[in-house]
Amino acid sequence: MSFERYVNEEVIQIAREIIAHRESICDHCLGRQFAQIGHGFTNAKRGRIIRKITGLKKKPGSCPVCRDFFKNLERLSEKIADALKGFEFKTFVVGTKLDEDLIKREEALWEDVGIKYCESIKSEINRELGKLIEKKTGKKAHRENPEITITLNTEGMDFKIEPASLYIYGRYKKLVRGIPQTKWDKYPETVEDIIAEPFMKETEGKAHSFHGMGREDIDARCLDWRPFVLEIKKPKKRNINLRKMEREVNKSKKVRISDLRFSNKEEVVKLKDARPDKTYRVIVEFEKSLNKEDLEKLKSLVGEIYQRTPTRVLHRRADVLRKRKVKEISFRMINNKKLELEIKGEAGLYIKELVTGDNGRTRPSLAEIIGKNPKVSELDVIKIHWKEGERKNGKDE
Repeated sequence: MSFERYVNEEVIQIAREIIAHRESICDHCLGRQFAQIGHGFTNAKRGRIIRKITGLKKKPGSCPVCRDFFKNLERLSEKIADALKGFEFKTFVVGTKLDEDLIKREEALWEDVGIKYCESIKSEINRELGKLIEKKTGKKAHRENPEITITLNTEGMDFKIEPASLYIYGRYKKLVRGIPQTKWDKYPETVEDIIAEPFMKETEGKAHSFHGMGREDIDARCLDWRPFVLEIKKPKKRNINLRKMEREVNKSKKVRISDLRFSNKEEVVKLKDARPDKTYRVIVEFEKSLNKEDLEKLKSLVGEIYQRTPTRVLHRRADVLRKRKVKEISFRMINNKKLELEIKGEAGLYIKELVTGDNGRTRPSLAEIIGKNPKVSELDVIKIHWKEGERKNGKDE
């Protein structure tokens, strides 16, 4: 359908007012004032048709609105397409940061003729530059979850390429003690570093973040599969072999991973919000020998536990009182001063303090009900209780 049919007396009158005061206005900037009229036309085409109908030709000179910006769009798209050759991606989005002078010139035009049918120059730049980049790269402009964001700055006519983070879901076991889950200056090695290292090499990423479903203490092992999402920031490569990555990580013998797949930011949120129960195995040593009555008292730990923030983490967490539940507890005597406990508790239950009492900050505790100065000598996470439907392919290979 021809655009001419939409050009009525009102459109002609507005166009005459624009051209009367801006005789060298380009077709893009003229047509953009009528962008909401008709569909399937570029602003440049709208401008040409309106100019033809009104008989008002473009006078020589630079466009007083865009300063001939659109003449440079083809060359700019070539530079961007060339810069994108080092990246693997399927989708992209274009954004524009307008310089103050261009904003003022556009707003001055709006003040003269109104904004009834117009769109912003930023929208036109993003769309038209996106179309040119699509042709040159074969990739798709896509506003929802783009893998590359291209930001143009009109002041210097330069641009920035920002790859979206790459998210990889998986599950890990921590097989050794003495390493934290995430980055910590005191420790040269972390679960995050061990897992991320081969991914960083393969993707040529700039940085990484690790999002786990909870965490275990540094001196505790995690012997059940703990879900995580690894975020690789600003990757150049996205098409990576996840099975190869799994094999590389598992060579460490310190951390084992499985069930890798590509993920997204939304899954990070769900994973962080998850609050599964956990079962721990704890080796507890007492200063004095235990008797039958002591062991009977263990049952009284099942139920509600009141815990103030442990002394050991007060330097980095608020001092608050939490209520958690011990759901199950069982034991095995190792000798008359040593017990192996299995404790199933709610997420957020501090197990070490459940044993020691933390000078009365956890009540009840093993120290309170039995006494004999109990100490934790070993702690392991042996079960993370979460929905079975979320653990498909959960075999321990």
